[in-house]
Amino acid sequence: MQTNHKTLISVVLLSAMLAASGSGGTRAGNRPAPANSNSAVDNRPATSDLKPAFTDPRSAPDKAETFAPSHRAPVLGADLVWADGPHILVEAWQNKAMGDALYDALQMGGVRSLRMSFHGLYSHRGEAASAKIKAENKMTNEYPWFPFADFSNYIAAYDITTVVGINVEEGADVAADAVRTFTGNDRQAKLVAVELSNEPWLNHRPWQPEEYAARAADVIERLTPMGVKFALPLTVGDSRNTPTKLSDTEWNTRMMRALSSRIDLKNREDIYGVLHLYAGGVRAKSVEFFNRIVRPFAPKMRYLVTEFNIRLNLEGNPHLTNQYGLEFARKLAELMNVPDIEALYVHAIPYHSIMYWTNRKQKSTVIGGRDPKLKKEDLTQGWHLTPAGKVYALYSKLAWNGEVISYKEDGKQRYWAVKSPSGRVVVSLLNEKDQPVTKRLNIAGKNLQLRVPPQSLVCFDANGSELEKVLLPF
Repeated sequence: MQTNHKTLISVVLLSAMLAASGSGGTRAGNRPAPANSNSAVDNRPATSDLKPAFTDPRSAPDKAETFAPSHRAPVLGADLVWADGPHILVEAWQNKAMGDALYDALQMGGVRSLRMSFHGLYSHRGEAASAKIKAENKMTNEYPWFPFADFSNYIAAYDITTVVGINVEEGADVAADAVRTFTGNDRQAKLVAVELSNEPWLNHRPWQPEEYAARAADVIERLTPMGVKFALPLTVGDSRNTPTKLSDTEWNTRMMRALSSRIDLKNREDIYGVLHLYAGGVRAKSVEFFNRIVRPFAPKMRYLVTEFNIRLNLEGNPHLTNQYGLEFARKLAELMNVPDIEALYVHAIPYHSIMYWTNRKQKSTVIGGRDPKLKKEDLTQGWHLTPAGKVYALYSKLAWNGEVISYKEDGKQRYWAVKSPSGRVVVSLLNEKDQPVTKRLNIAGKNLQLRVPPQSLVCFDANGSELEKVLLPF
């Protein structure tokens, strides 16, 4: 469940590819879905070139048309690390008090959707089936087996959605049986998409692309009449370090060609592409690399980034620092401005990036279980937000909640505007500098002078009044 050597291969491949192109580093992968909307595909433009809504106040006022929203910002969710101890998530699905506490933490962190992947180590058919598939996939995680209904009932009970990653090797009928736990009583509206296995090109079987495509097509054909959407794992890269000895791009191209022989990818609007982005891959340029190999087969495909993190690993727990929180804010802002992305799922809960759990003995779900950066107030029993979690919360609830009007980059500053679901315009400024910054902006013909503290994220209304802020000095 946590980033392992298989994952790192894929990261290195795409990072090297981007570096060779002069674009920096990146990574590919897959994970969850939206909370306020279940629509998988729409006709939003497949480009990040947006009309500017910000102008220098010394120039002519904006025309009304330049203030028109360009696309809805992606929904923010979280990937779940449920198969590594402590198994606090499994307990939360089975215990109401713990479940309530988890949901309160998700709300606090702005998490609207969860990605729960079977990951080739769990089968809802029972412990014996789980042990068999875990052995076949050479997985070693130890966890208490649980009925899948525990998770689906949890999702049904709270205002949150999910992406569920099944194992295509178990067959279409088994996948259909798992999906049935989401049918009835409006439960299916909570299921954003069925993810068709996790990173199959890295599986030790190994999966040849045509064999995987055949299994995935079986599931798609079987589940389509049930009205669910799908999430197809994608990869890109030129190195041949996968178990099949194919390059990532070759594996992906052959897989999509084979899948297209059975599934009309050119006209389907119910199949997302799944990306995993890590380290230097957390940038808009990554999506362009995927588009090059995906668009010839699936021109309407939108993306679910079911795993992302600005580090390949979090040894030393950098995510507990304000400096990491600001870097996280800057890199995530760039992805929030990509129209092709439907939703982003941060890796992961309860480990990594946005939140952690502490038990009665003050042992926390951070690398090593303890860290001197955690002070007394950070070690009370329960859930805690990291600095990146505070950013995530403000992004989800206010700064990126709505239709994107404009987005600008200026060194280590970012500023953008969205039109919220209520129709209110929210302008946000991110300042990583150690000095305060004053920005003069023209918002729909109104001249504003906005001042933000050093190392902070501040949201304003269209009149320039401060709405909310996060201060992250270091």
